[in-house]
Amino acid sequence: MNFKQRLTLKFILQLAVAGLVVLIIAAVTVSWMFKRFNEINIARDFTSAGLPQLVQSSQLGKDGIRFAPSLLEQVKKNKGWLQSLDENGVVESAYHTPADVPMRYGTGELVAYWTGTKPFPYHLALWIQEKDGRLFTLVYGVPNQLEPLLNEISKATIPTAEGKLKLPDSIAGKTKVAKAFVQLINSEGVELASYNKPNAVPSKYTVQELALRTMYAQQYGYHIVSSYDEQTGRTWLIGEPIPGGGNSSKATLIPEETQVVIVGSAVMIAVVLVLFMLLSLWQAHRFGAPMLHMLVWLDSIGKAVYKEPVDRNGLHRSRTPTGKWRRRYRVFSDVMVSIEKLSAALQRDQTMREQTESLREEWIAGVTHDLKTPLSSITGYAHLLAEPAYAWSQEEVHKFSTKMLDKSAHMDMLISDLAMTYRLKTGILPPETMEIELNAWLHEALQQAAADPVYGNNRIVFHAAPIDVITKLYTPWLERIVNNLTANSLLHNPPETVLTVSVLAREGSSGITIQFADDGGGMDELTLNRLFERYYRGTDTVSTSNGSGLGMAISKGLIEAMGGQISVETTPGEGTVISLIWR
Repeated sequence: MNFKQRLTLKFILQLAVAGLVVLIIAAVTVSWMFKRFNEINIARDFTSAGLPQLVQSSQLGKDGIRFAPSLLEQVKKNKGWLQSLDENGVVESAYHTPADVPMRYGTGELVAYWTGTKPFPYHLALWIQEKDGRLFTLVYGVPNQLEPLLNEISKATIPTAEGKLKLPDSIAGKTKVAKAFVQLINSEGVELASYNKPNAVPSKYTVQELALRTMYAQQYGYHIVSSYDEQTGRTWLIGEPIPGGGNSSKATLIPEETQVVIVGSAVMIAVVLVLFMLLSLWQAHRFGAPMLHMLVWLDSIGKAVYKEPVDRNGLHRSRTPTGKWRRRYRVFSDVMVSIEKLSAALQRDQTMREQTESLREEWIAGVTHDLKTPLSSITGYAHLLAEPAYAWSQEEVHKFSTKMLDKSAHMDMLISDLAMTYRLKTGILPPETMEIELNAWLHEALQQAAADPVYGNNRIVFHAAPIDVITKLYTPWLERIVNNLTANSLLHNPPETVLTVSVLAREGSSGITIQFADDGGGMDELTLNRLFERYYRGTDTVSTSNGSGLGMAISKGLIEAMGGQISVETTPGEGTVISLIWR
């Protein structure tokens, strides 16, 4: 299996696992939503939603019938009670049943209580269902104190002119014990009078709002019972707080089911986002680490280090101590083998280049040796011509000897330059440096350079730094650099070219820059790119020593050997700026 196939298979498997986990999260979320819907239905209408589940969850044991604890807890929250009857109306099991509730019902007695034909202090609900061959009869009751209290209030209460209801002391006591409130509204739903009304209860109702508050009491926080008087068109309202009910001051028309969907969806999205973040981190560890290792390896190759990077223990990250691929590197094995081959090839090329460079340097050393042999002959011949025993005229003798001495000096300079380039290539270090004040030293060096009649007059301008610049440099090298750059600017530009030399330094900064700026003809891109190559300009033995073709290469090498760097900016027809920078 090749690299592409292995990588494709890895991603397919990971996406499949991630998709499966997302489906599981979605299934858990939907299951939770249905469970909450069921709980909301039970809390909202225990008669039709809770009683059937009581039968479904019932278990018949030695101790009698046992129901689900959560459903029995809901009965208690509703301030209700529960009984299970046999076929003869005898209570088999009971839960939270008050003392005033019978433990046995006659044939017609239970129906009379249920239909309201016989007074009973509780609202009753019946549920009869067969399960496992047994007929279950459940009786569920909740206190019925609001309706009787409302009947008493509507008959004995008189509204006052101040919009208050004046209740008899006995009725007012019952109302306060029940923590209830009373309202009287007209046919338009506007409140005429009230008693003990909380601030959260409105003073005006629409048809829809009164219906919603009656239907969704749990959501609004109050259970409301109303009585409509056909003769006056007025409606009496009585309400009591529901423990754990919603905040009626911020009543909402959004059903609880919708809230459950919103919460469930938000939680599912959050969990999926966390899952994908963790998956991304795992992917970064699984695939990112090998890729980063390969990038570091390639970067090392770019720096001429042709070995695979190792960890702090000196071991290859991609392999085990036995030499096998580590698990997360296996998928990239083909790529890493190719990098290994590339490293080996580049290592061979580097070795060959080093051998070639060694041979070239040896050749240069041979050339310098060969050049010194004729130099000795020329020097001896020049001294012979200078002897008065020969029949040369004084003018001829002087002329020939001067030329031969000049050529010998030029050859000697060439040999010295070749030797210097070789030493710079091998990493020469400057001798012991000396501390100088750069402004004064450079001004004196430029005056000596300007004294050369070849340059002409007034062609060098010096600008010192505004502060004393104390630094440590090897002055013989620096003097040679100054001479080389001065010659390069004044000899290879028009005669009217002016060279401006400036020292740039600031108070509190350790950086120093010496800038050589001329207003000559500048250089084209080709010349700029090859400016520091040895022998690029080329010359013959007629040229002066300043034109040997090695000056700029030597200057660059000396600058770098003293810990600095050189930069060049030039524009054809406008001039050139060469900067010597020490940071």
